[in-house]
Amino acid sequence: MKITYLFHSGFMVELDNNLFIFDYFKDNCKKNRYRDCGQLKPSDIPKDKNVYIFVSHGHYDHFDKEILTFNADNVNYIFYKEIRVKNEQDNIYYMNPYETLIIDDINIKTYGSTDEGISFLISAESKTIFHAGDLNWWHWEGETPDEKEYAKKAFLSEIEKITENNIDIAFFPVDPRLEHAYYMGGEYFIEKIKPKIFIPMHFQDVYDVTDKFKKHMINKTDIEILTIRERGEIIYKD
Repeated sequence: MKITYLFHSGFMVELDNNLFIFDYFKDNCKKNRYRDCGQLKPSDIPKDKNVYIFVSHGHYDHFDKEILTFNADNVNYIFYKEIRVKNEQDNIYYMNPYETLIIDDINIKTYGSTDEGISFLISAESKTIFHAGDLNWWHWEGETPDEKEYAKKAFLSEIEKITENNIDIAFFPVDPRLEHAYYMGGEYFIEKIKPKIFIPMHFQDVYDVTDKFKKHMINKTDIEILTIRERGEIIYKD
């Protein structure tokens, strides 16, 4: 397995026979090489693997219509139900929370979000991969105590539904905009779900937050927490 960080919540996961792309988002990066911007071209899509492109919801930082240019006979798209594209395709599958979809040997389950959309649990080639989308403990400064309590209860309730799974790889928000509360969702997720590997996301180019989170958790867990340095980085390989 090889995992490449693209940008923000975007990742590419390569297995022996399958390739997964999550929440691809292309911003206005102007570096010379596409991959240095965390960007992909249609020519980057392999012909010798089954390719699955996941979009958790329609927010601009999770859904870029350019992914539709990656279309090929070996490509399938799995979208949150409320996403709409101009030209429908037979290889686009729409999902709501708490549904299951099986395509060939890939098992896809969806869970909810505490913002918009869905989160994904994928089982393939003896690996279980979770991508949270915008599922997080959104504890915002400036909100009322009642709003913060509502956000907490919604998050804890959703995580409880996921505890039934043994997860190998988890992509989960560690968002610096939450200020001192940036770690709360990730810490609780690790405590309850215990993935083998935890990968921070949803931080734009604020890479320091991945180091900060790992240091915060150093005496709290022995779960492997990855840090990220740049777009296009291969962050894991086995």
